[in-house]
Amino acid sequence: MEKRTRSIITYSSVTLVIIVAIVIIIIVASSSSDIDLGTDDEKEEVLPVTVVDFQQPYAFNKVGYEPSIAIDSTGALYYTAHKDLEDRGSWDYLASWFFVSTDDGRTWKSPNDPFPRGTLWQTYLGDEGDIAVDARDYVYYVDTYLLDNHIHVWANQGQYQYSIRVQKTTGLDDRPWVTAQGDGIVHYLGNNAVEVNGGRYWYYRSTNGARTFSLADPVPGNGWAHIDCERNGDHVYIVSESKTGTDADIFMYVSDDRGVTWNWNDPILIGHRDGPGRQYPIVSAQNDGVVWVLWNDAENGVENGTKIFIGRSVDHGRTWETWNITPFKAFIDYPTINVGPDGSMAVAFYASKDLPISSESEWYLYGAMDLYSNTEDPELNFTIADPTPCYVGADLHALHDFFEIVIGPDKALNIGYQYYIGPRNGESDLYFVRGEWGKVEMPEVEEEII
Repeated sequence: MEKRTRSIITYSSVTLVIIVAIVIIIIVASSSSDIDLGTDDEKEEVLPVTVVDFQQPYAFNKVGYEPSIAIDSTGALYYTAHKDLEDRGSWDYLASWFFVSTDDGRTWKSPNDPFPRGTLWQTYLGDEGDIAVDARDYVYYVDTYLLDNHIHVWANQGQYQYSIRVQKTTGLDDRPWVTAQGDGIVHYLGNNAVEVNGGRYWYYRSTNGARTFSLADPVPGNGWAHIDCERNGDHVYIVSESKTGTDADIFMYVSDDRGVTWNWNDPILIGHRDGPGRQYPIVSAQNDGVVWVLWNDAENGVENGTKIFIGRSVDHGRTWETWNITPFKAFIDYPTINVGPDGSMAVAFYASKDLPISSESEWYLYGAMDLYSNTEDPELNFTIADPTPCYVGADLHALHDFFEIVIGPDKALNIGYQYYIGPRNGESDLYFVRGEWGKVEMPEVEEEII
């Protein structure tokens, strides 16, 4: 990504002659008085680069992986991550952890048991959960057991409302996505792991707070997909790869009527990626027609590093601008994106600059925000969000497949992530870190001489 810098103002040749003459006069003259060589007006002000100022990370002291995070209009945070598959003793009433914070992530707690199930469910093979918040600040949490799903609903910053055992959705739901809008309209994207009856992913819709869902619409193709919607608007977006494991196009499916109709037969082309990719393409929507998409390119990434691309649409996903925002040479793993209610945009990822990737490679969490990305080209200045490496080694799956970020109404960036502790894949410590907007770094200064 081209780096923006502030430059010292240039001078004409006449001006340079005058400056040289003044310097000669100073040297020749024997005077003890101070001489003013000019004012600050002769130079352009060198402004600090604005970056996110990350605070002390919060350790949950829980083992899990692939954390998701959501936020409501009051700033209350909701966090989930799958529990350790090998430690069934931690599966008290949910297959995934669920925490709530009402103090900007300084403290977290679990809500009361939402739905006693007895012991039969403990024999099921569990998988990841996901969280959505509608315009009323109702929170919908999907807890997945592959063989069936449960949705638990909270309101008023974590007050339990009800639980629903969802009718059978996908065959073996590997990673559900859920998003919500309006008064209890919930959109569910289930993952079959393979293409089944025309789609790897199936789309379901509820208009009664997730109590019942429509029959499925298959999302065309066998690539990874992701869903988001306007919380206070009418539009819903699904981003999808045309293929997985090889070169692929990035497509957008749009609904203008809260999921009633879709352009299944006429997808919108956003861009293209080379190589297998390293995670799901991700979509994040605002309420004013602006929608963002992120994907990456992992072609020969172990040797040469990977690349990140983002796309922006300002007309509800119909037309797109795209940018390569790769900030430095590194293997960038599992990048993720979110847009805030005020139009700000943020990106985070795990990355190692130690190429080629080896057993000594250190992986750090990076994050950046742009407050003005709706009207200007995006400018993201990435910094390390946690000074401790999240992992050291060559396993590209040690940090699993996914983590999530969310921008709050206070413009703070909130990140749920993990430290690999091993030795089993997915055995990680869960963490949270909050970043606030602040000018803390100075840019490089380039001198231009005419």
